[in-house]
Amino acid sequence: MYTSTKKHKSNRNLILVLLAVSIMLYSHQVANAYISIRYTLPQIVDASTNIVSGTIVEVNTNRKTANFKVEKNLKGRSEFDVIKIRFDIYKGEADHRGELSRFLKKDEDIIVCYLQEGRRIDALAHTRGKWFQLQLTKNAERGWGRWGFTHFEKYLNRDVVSKRDSTPKLKEELSSIIKGDTIKLLHLNNKSYKDEISVISGIYNAADRWIVWDQTTDRNLRGLNDNNILWLGFRAIDNGSYKLNDNQEKRIKDFVKAGGVVIVSGQDNDDNRQSKSGWLSEPLKGVESNRRSDFKPTSKAGDLFKAPHRIESGQLSLDDSWNGWNDKFEVLATTNSGKEIMVAKLRHGKGMYLITNLRNDGKEDISKNSKMLENLVHYAVDFLKKAK
Repeated sequence: MYTSTKKHKSNRNLILVLLAVSIMLYSHQVANAYISIRYTLPQIVDASTNIVSGTIVEVNTNRKTANFKVEKNLKGRSEFDVIKIRFDIYKGEADHRGELSRFLKKDEDIIVCYLQEGRRIDALAHTRGKWFQLQLTKNAERGWGRWGFTHFEKYLNRDVVSKRDSTPKLKEELSSIIKGDTIKLLHLNNKSYKDEISVISGIYNAADRWIVWDQTTDRNLRGLNDNNILWLGFRAIDNGSYKLNDNQEKRIKDFVKAGGVVIVSGQDNDDNRQSKSGWLSEPLKGVESNRRSDFKPTSKAGDLFKAPHRIESGQLSLDDSWNGWNDKFEVLATTNSGKEIMVAKLRHGKGMYLITNLRNDGKEDISKNSKMLENLVHYAVDFLKKAK
């Protein structure tokens, strides 16, 4: 039904994909309708004409039917007071009818996100921590019938950007996304380091605010000013050579000056080549450094190493770092006996930078740093809340 697309593309592309998949399913061809690529909650919201929440009021395992009472319109105004489904017909790659019969429970919360195009409805439903698909075509004489169940989602139910264990909490998150009451985080990443992408994309709540994550590899950072946080990923701006031009550097500095927060993972430095820092409002030197895990928080660190996770020296994976800072930097933690930055804060205009030397390379490094990544987002969101 649904599939992924970049935010700047129109919803028409989504609709075309939805309809193409639907045609295959309803023509009785065995088709793989699983969402097999990353699909975020904001993309689900954008692609839906309606999003409703309610309660499962009836499950009839003999007749293979169930009824959902619509209690609240989160997006759009639904013409359905009750969504009636059937799961007696098998279509698609795998037969999930028995699983759904055992899974649906009366009085449980449910959310249905659907795209209505004329006589056609394609939907994603969520209850008890799982997404599944529904489809419906309006009969010219009898009108709307029962919504047909097709399958449980395979990838959507295990990807951190879409998997949600609690339907009531998902309702809160979707409501915030629809209202625009969220913190938007744009992740400029180097796709060679997929483990960092996986962890940062999975941080969807911090300091009591919902996080809307998006990613790009385009260093021109189109749409940057629509975001609140820019994360410069591990080796995304320097990976053996410096990647940013003057215009790109200026965009980042202007973003911070206007009130944005930039968080920086470690970048690559060599003994004979220092990473440039033109994206910063003050000069800083990148330095080649040995891999290490030791660091020492300063008196200015506040709750950075305490909330939401307590992090001690020896628990992180660190690498090439920074030195040569001036007194405009607030150094929150040092490494290498105080000679290098582990985390530093730099205010510029209404915003700030958080510069780190975190090595977010493979699974082993990320397993050590994942809690620190969440702490950094929490620290940034807390700053944004106080700055309002």
